[in-house]
Amino acid sequence: MERFEETVLAACRSLLAPGDRVIAAVSGGADSMALLQFLLEYQEALGVTVEAVHVDHRLRHESARDAAFVAAFCNEKGVPLHAFAADAPVGHRSEEWSRQLRYGFFETLAGPGVKIATAHTLSDQAETLLLRLARGAGVRGAAGIPAARGCFVRPMLGVTKAQAQAFCRSRGLSWVTDEDNLSDVYARNKLRHYAMPAIEAACPGAEAAFGTFCARMGELTQYLRGRGEHLLVSAACAPDAWRLDTLAAAPAVERAEALRILVEAERPLRKGDIQRLEALLARRAGAVQLTPAVRLAARGSRLERRRTAEPAFFAPVEARPGEYRLPGGFCLRLRLVEGAECEESIKFAQTAKKPFDNCADYDKISSSLCLRTRQAGDVFRPAGRNVDKTLKKLFNEQKVPAPRRDSLPLLAAGSRVVWLWGEGFAHGLRPDENTRRLLVVEPRHCEHREEEE
Repeated sequence: MERFEETVLAACRSLLAPGDRVIAAVSGGADSMALLQFLLEYQEALGVTVEAVHVDHRLRHESARDAAFVAAFCNEKGVPLHAFAADAPVGHRSEEWSRQLRYGFFETLAGPGVKIATAHTLSDQAETLLLRLARGAGVRGAAGIPAARGCFVRPMLGVTKAQAQAFCRSRGLSWVTDEDNLSDVYARNKLRHYAMPAIEAACPGAEAAFGTFCARMGELTQYLRGRGEHLLVSAACAPDAWRLDTLAAAPAVERAEALRILVEAERPLRKGDIQRLEALLARRAGAVQLTPAVRLAARGSRLERRRTAEPAFFAPVEARPGEYRLPGGFCLRLRLVEGAECEESIKFAQTAKKPFDNCADYDKISSSLCLRTRQAGDVFRPAGRNVDKTLKKLFNEQKVPAPRRDSLPLLAAGSRVVWLWGEGFAHGLRPDENTRRLLVVEPRHCEHREEEE
């Protein structure tokens, strides 16, 4: 028991600062109950205040029971509780949907001096590592779950689930069990029920060893980031230009990190980005479009970052069915689908489990739409979250580069954004069995051709 408290306390001292508001994410399971109880016991020593947050996904019959359990505990202990319940689920809801719902609500609580503490343990870290390695992860993926990222902190990464349960028992705490965790439907559960016990039996202490490995990979990730930055400085020959020979002569792992830095300065890295850029360097000609306004182009002896000179804004227009070619390299098509075609489209999407991101029930939109770029005061409710966000906050959270923010097309009814490029339609507009008219947006990037020398 002492080791649990010493380990978590040391982590808290490194992750939290006196005066922080710490909001513990509590599901009602043993891990999260241990986290909340620990924070309550040590809040004075740490100089923090403690609150709790619970999200009811409404995917299981027992979810209301779990919410009531957490609420009763917080009421007994005098802990402020932020509770959120999802709309009744429609259609297929995945683990990813649940995660986005949780974190979407958590992020609404963030602010200066606020830390959201989650109860990820060493056991979760080991499972995450194995899953990522099985899926072909590199050094970054092998670093596992970070102890801190943005407003989120994970002070229990150094202790196991068994230790968390033992801590709960020592305090006389009960907890609830998510029945889904007992099923073998999910890949993580199969690892937890079969692979990890077998590995631990063959190599006692494997969980701790996996945790140590993740920590080392995290350090290596930071080292590689430094090498990538150094390479870009060494290769720089002009603002937004780098010598191809210097890049080509560098070790492949450092060059890949440098290319990653260039991409992530504009948008999140996607699968295949590094391979496309490596091919570009090898050809020494052509370009890779990163965003509608930014591309990396190989010209003779240089790799150049080029930005379009097109204006970001365009005059708002009434959104009618048709084709639109917009500044910044954006193209989109609006279609209104009715009758039998509407029924067939919905049936196909449901059967094939296709997402409805860019389709909406037209009759759920109460007013006429305008096609434009962002304006002050715009708000958007991301699908599946049921939480309003200003576009400014959404773009900050997603780290959308400032020049790109002013060029993204959207459909709006007044200041309420109904559809946003890259996000799709807002929450509450999803088609269902009663839909009679579909509004379909077909976004695409307009072609940008580079002449090869």
